[in-house]
Amino acid sequence: MTELDLPLAYYVFFAFIFGLLIGSFLNVVIHRVPRARSIVFPGSHCPACGKAISPLDNIPLLSYALLRGRCRNCKTSISLVYPLVELLVALLFAAIIYKTGPNREALLEMAFASIMLTLVFIDGRHLLLPNAVTYPGFIFAIAAATLRGGWGMVMDSELLLTTAGFIPWRAALFGGLLLALAAAGFRLLDRLDLILFNKYLEWAEMNDEEQEDSSRQPRAAMIIGFLLAAIWVIAVIKFSPAGFDFEEAYNSLLRASLGALVGGGVLWGLRALYFYVRGIEGMGLGDIKMMAISGAFLGWRGVIFVMLISSVLGVVAGIILAIRSKEGLKTPLPYGVCLGIASLIALLI
Repeated sequence: MTELDLPLAYYVFFAFIFGLLIGSFLNVVIHRVPRARSIVFPGSHCPACGKAISPLDNIPLLSYALLRGRCRNCKTSISLVYPLVELLVALLFAAIIYKTGPNREALLEMAFASIMLTLVFIDGRHLLLPNAVTYPGFIFAIAAATLRGGWGMVMDSELLLTTAGFIPWRAALFGGLLLALAAAGFRLLDRLDLILFNKYLEWAEMNDEEQEDSSRQPRAAMIIGFLLAAIWVIAVIKFSPAGFDFEEAYNSLLRASLGALVGGGVLWGLRALYFYVRGIEGMGLGDIKMMAISGAFLGWRGVIFVMLISSVLGVVAGIILAIRSKEGLKTPLPYGVCLGIASLIALLI
C-alpha cells in the first residue's frame, strides 16, 4: 500500500460518502434498465405520482429518513430497496478502501462491485440480467484487467499464465483481437443460443421499441470494444508511457480472457447439458455472461471460488424458495444473486 497523506480512516469515510452517491445513481439503473427506460431522462421522480424529486429530497439515506420513507407529494411509501442499495454500496466502497488503500486499484474494484450489485438487485426483482449491464460490464472487466497488469497490480496467484517472450507486434495484434471480440463474443453467444436451444425456449413477444433497444446495446458495446482494440494496437506499437508495463498488461489480458472462458464456459456447458437432458432451461444466458465478467476481473482462480460459493448459496436459496413457494422445486431461482454475492466475497477476501 502506498504512503497516505491522510490517515486511512479519512479515506474510508470519503469512500463511504462516495458510495452513497454512486448508490443513488445505481438505484436509477436498477429501476429503469429492466423497464427499457433512459437512465438520464426524465430526472428523478416519484414512480407513483410522477412528481419530480427536489435535490433536498434526493440526499442518500438522509432524505429517506426525514421523509419517513414516503413521497413528500403523494405520501406513497418508498421502497426500502432504495436506501438499502445506497447503504450497501457505501459499505462496499469503504471496505474496498480499507482493504486496498486509496489507489487506482480501488477505483477499479469499486466499479466492479457496482456492476455486481446492480445485477444482483435486478435479477432478484426481475429474474433478468440485462445486456445493457452485462455487455459493458464485460468490456470493463477485460479493460480493467489489462490496466491492472500495466500498473503492476497483479496478484501472485495469477502469475501462472505468462508469455515466454514479449513481441510487441504479436501482442498488439492478438491483444487487439481479444479486446475487439469481447462484446462480439457475447453477441455470438446470443446467436448460438438461438441455433442450439431455440426449440426449448419460451419466447415472449417484444414490441418494436424493445427489439431496437435489445439490439442497440450490443452494437454500442461492440463499438467500444473495437475502439479499445485500436487504442491498444496503437499504444503497443507507437507509445511507451512511463510507469506502464505493456508486457504485463498483455499477460493480464490473457489471464482475464482465460478467467472469462473458464467461468462462462463451465456454466455454459452445464446449461447445454441441462437443455438436452431435461428439455428445459435450467439457467439463463445472463448467468453465463455474469460469470464471464467475474472471471475476467477476478481471474481463473477467483472464478473457481465464485462457482463454489455461488453453488452453495444457490442450493440454500433454492431450498428456501421451494419451501415458501407453491411451485416447489420448479420455483425460478435468481442465480445471478448468488453469483453476485459470491463475486463480492471473492473481491473482499
